[in-house]
Amino acid sequence: MILNKIKGTPNDSGPAIFSQLIKAEELAFLEKDDGVASLQIIGKGGCGEVYKCELPESKVKTIAIKKIIQPPKDATELAEEDTKLLNKKMRQIKSEIQTVGQIRHRNLLPLLAHVSRPNCHYLVYEFMKNGSLQDILQQVKEGSRELDWLARHRVALGVAAGLEYLHMSHTPRIVHRDLKPANVLLDDDMEARIADFGLAKSIPDADTHMTSSNVAGTLGYIAPEYHQTMKFTDKCDIYSFGILLAVLVMGKLPSDEFFQRTSEMSLVKWMRNVITSEDPKQAIDSKLLGNGYEEQMLLVLKIACFCTMDNPKERPNSKDARLMLAQINH
Repeated sequence: MILNKIKGTPNDSGPAIFSQLIKAEELAFLEKDDGVASLQIIGKGGCGEVYKCELPESKVKTIAIKKIIQPPKDATELAEEDTKLLNKKMRQIKSEIQTVGQIRHRNLLPLLAHVSRPNCHYLVYEFMKNGSLQDILQQVKEGSRELDWLARHRVALGVAAGLEYLHMSHTPRIVHRDLKPANVLLDDDMEARIADFGLAKSIPDADTHMTSSNVAGTLGYIAPEYHQTMKFTDKCDIYSFGILLAVLVMGKLPSDEFFQRTSEMSLVKWMRNVITSEDPKQAIDSKLLGNGYEEQMLLVLKIACFCTMDNPKERPNSKDARLMLAQINH
């Protein structure tokens, strides 16, 4: 039924609800032509707009609604590139429904509901008022917000726990394929929630890897073996996690101009060189220096190096990565 709705097959069953936090009648407004016209847009991306909506009578209180344009039934009207983009969006909806529509963990952002309309789809999530880790790190860089080391370490632990569930507790295991600060949201308690499962894939237990027709993910976070072979495993997520750990310690993204000015031209290569240098503390975000936690940060940076080893077999699994982080005492 859900997949028929994704493909645009008429269906009068109303919203597909995946959580007890929300009721179908609370989303009835989305079945109107102008359902989101009065709502605040809080984000725009390749898939469409994201809206914020208050539901005072609901258990969830505030929701985020992602609107994705439905490909027209007569797709011959579209240019080839537009058709490919829209078909990609439909695959991403299916991926969200089959992953976070069905599973629950405190460090994953759950899909609450899916509403299909003739010309679009709505994906409904719990609203995360603290936004993304990337947004917060940018605010820290600009001096408008603080994110101390204890908070950053807690974020790292939360993401590791979410990955451990996807890779080791869920059957079949799920590979996210686009882990990065922009896809880590923070709830009211600054607890990390891995979000955006549009590129996620399940790997059957009998298989060691999956092969894709093109490389998915974000430049700077993609494991080198995935680039080279088009084959992905859960160790590709671990590589991305290692980059995320480095970002938390260094306060710099892989795309930061800083790395373009270094001889290594790469976050990973620069990190490896600095961590073994006479002054490894130069890698630490200057806003974190002097708080007494520098040795802990360097330990996390070493875990980041471990997670980004060129050979995926030498990287830790998600459980081991979480345990290493948990052993760093404050």
